[in-house]
Amino acid sequence: MRFDDYRKQPLFWNGIAMALLTVAILPLLFLDTRTLLGVNVWIKPLKFSLSMGFYSLTTIWVLVRFLKDWKYQRQIQVALTITSLIEIVLITLQASRGEMSHFNVTTTWNQIVYSVMGTSISIFWVFHLWIVYRIFRKESIPPSVRESLVWGLTIAGFGMIIGFFMTSPRSEQLEAMKLGIFQTSGSHQFGSGDSGSGLFFFGWSTKIGDMRVPHFFGMHVMQIFVLFAAYLMNQRDSLTNQKLIRITGILFLLMNIVMVTQTLNGESVFNLNPIYTSIYGIFLLLIFVCFFRLISQPKKFHTQVTI
Repeated sequence: MRFDDYRKQPLFWNGIAMALLTVAILPLLFLDTRTLLGVNVWIKPLKFSLSMGFYSLTTIWVLVRFLKDWKYQRQIQVALTITSLIEIVLITLQASRGEMSHFNVTTTWNQIVYSVMGTSISIFWVFHLWIVYRIFRKESIPPSVRESLVWGLTIAGFGMIIGFFMTSPRSEQLEAMKLGIFQTSGSHQFGSGDSGSGLFFFGWSTKIGDMRVPHFFGMHVMQIFVLFAAYLMNQRDSLTNQKLIRITGILFLLMNIVMVTQTLNGESVFNLNPIYTSIYGIFLLLIFVCFFRLISQPKKFHTQVTI
């Protein structure tokens, strides 16, 4: 595809804006030493700008390459762009104030910010699912390529919805609110005890359940399947390729569900629990087997006639 096909697309420029914001935030990590919950205040907007940037640039490739003739394509892009910009602007604003953007209900302003963010990401999720449906119904896409795109986008949608586990207020928080005490509503942590210092940069707990891990995993498995789709476009389509992609999609989705289950049980995904570790190991082994089977499939061939 030509660059001109992308430079007129709102979601493409959203991805570029996220990349520029990422570059702008990097010096602040060293110039601004303020911390929030033991982490530099600019880490969170940096993580979100990177995540949204990858999502935007991946999704725009899918839209331009496979849904260019869809009459609602531009409206979808505008909706995704606006909602993601609302999210990142509020996260960055709260970081500049030294305040939490998520779960923070300490003041009326913080409650409004949290509510607006929840609404915008819910709208974002609905439009994302619309793309999934449209790809699923697009019969002109080669079957194995369509299979890969549908699985990647669907698991990403599942990864997004995992976020609602975190936004639900806990029983003790509800009791405090009844007493007029407004501090936090929801949390990414599940389980009790010390959460530890957290994984470098990401901040994910390695001791107790942290829902950000399956949330991130689900959202960005999408990039793997989009790469599969790009690879399969240059391969001979076959029922075997479809089945391999389908099995890989099922394995990734089940792996994501197991992550959620482990987290809800109050245990970190990084904890070497023999049962969960064995399950992840089996899933990864089967995924690698499918991957190697996929790349070993016969390539497209062209018959040349010499006169």
